[in-house]
Amino acid sequence: MFYRIFLRSLAALMLTTLSYAQTITGPASWTTSDVSFRPINITSTKSSFWICGVGEGIATSVDGKHWEVKHHIENGGAVLLGIGFASETFGYAFGTSGALLITEDGGTTWLRRNVSDQTILQASLADSSHGIFRTGSALLYLDGSDIPHAITEPSEVLRKFPYTYSLVTLSSEKMGILLSEGPFSEAGFLTTANGGKNWTFYDPPSTGIASFLAVDGHYWMSGFKVVDKDKPGGGHSVPVALTSENGTDWQTASHEVQACHWQECGLCTTTGCFASNSLLINFFHSPTTYFSIPPGPLTAKWASVRDQICTIHSGVTCNTLAIATDVLAVGDPKPAEQVVKPLSAKISSNSSLQCLACGLDPVYVDTKAQGSFVVHVSLLIRSDGTVESAEVKGAPSESLQHKIQAQMFEWLFEPPTQNGKPIRISTQSTISINVVRSK
Repeated sequence: MFYRIFLRSLAALMLTTLSYAQTITGPASWTTSDVSFRPINITSTKSSFWICGVGEGIATSVDGKHWEVKHHIENGGAVLLGIGFASETFGYAFGTSGALLITEDGGTTWLRRNVSDQTILQASLADSSHGIFRTGSALLYLDGSDIPHAITEPSEVLRKFPYTYSLVTLSSEKMGILLSEGPFSEAGFLTTANGGKNWTFYDPPSTGIASFLAVDGHYWMSGFKVVDKDKPGGGHSVPVALTSENGTDWQTASHEVQACHWQECGLCTTTGCFASNSLLINFFHSPTTYFSIPPGPLTAKWASVRDQICTIHSGVTCNTLAIATDVLAVGDPKPAEQVVKPLSAKISSNSSLQCLACGLDPVYVDTKAQGSFVVHVSLLIRSDGTVESAEVKGAPSESLQHKIQAQMFEWLFEPPTQNGKPIRISTQSTISINVVRSK
């Protein structure tokens, strides 16, 4: 059973007055770089950062300061939603209109092909013809051919767990998907060990899953485990990191993860996980290492190379990590992750505006307000699907209004069209938010 305790997460959100007792060296300011396209996502290899975005834009940097554009279409082109590398030479990027871009020379050249007529929301590839990806309505896999196959079994699992939090490919044979009932709900791993011929679901008992990824040829997950359930007063949760070679047989890693106690360590990449918005912990290798993140515009889209960390925040913004000397206390909550719509969600064929990523914090923390509030939103969407302007009315405080507005500038829509031509479009709506007052 997947135990995700909402009050635990709510308590973590309210820990805004605590801070790390740590020594920080290096520059405290973040530097935003100017690239020729709007970046949407980021990843890294062992040696370089890579970003992707609007107009099929792809660029790289070794230091986070100087960016070289490798692929870009000035007018038109797909919006690339994600980018990844299975090795130093093979990489891929994916996005709207079913676009899949492939490189087999380390990113020097990128070739586009379409594997679907729908937007690819998530993807993980081992090579150019093996991998898994997610569209708005289906999970698909490639087994060596150019024609994708739908993952339809086990059907009862896909109905019960329609949220796809992570897609992970270890090799052409081993692929996995983190499925969930929804936020703060039961979850488990749907995996194959024979290239997609058969899929098996594993729901780890008494375990909450915060992150799922591949590191050095193994599956890894971070989260918490409920222990002592049979004792008076019930059980309690402890942080845990698990690893597996096949997605069904998991072992508890012996590496130190106590810094994940206050907040579940999540938003992981191969270089570590966020324990909060100011601590990066890497427990994938022994001994566990800790780095402090300078205060700034950190988001859930991030990557690091050596001692540099970059995050997507309207542009690409970077800073220097420092070694954390004391990690006994906690800082502000880690950034909120935008969740892809469930497989069961219906897409209106009548609307010319479809949201790809429109996340808000599940709970906001404010010094003045508490409760549930309805705010009114007005947006102007560019022809490339990005937000040109956002107006928020009815927020309980000015600081919350600015925070919600800033998050909406990160929203992304299917590029709107009319009669097959790109257009700008405005939209209005109301949204409900939950606010707790900080102590």
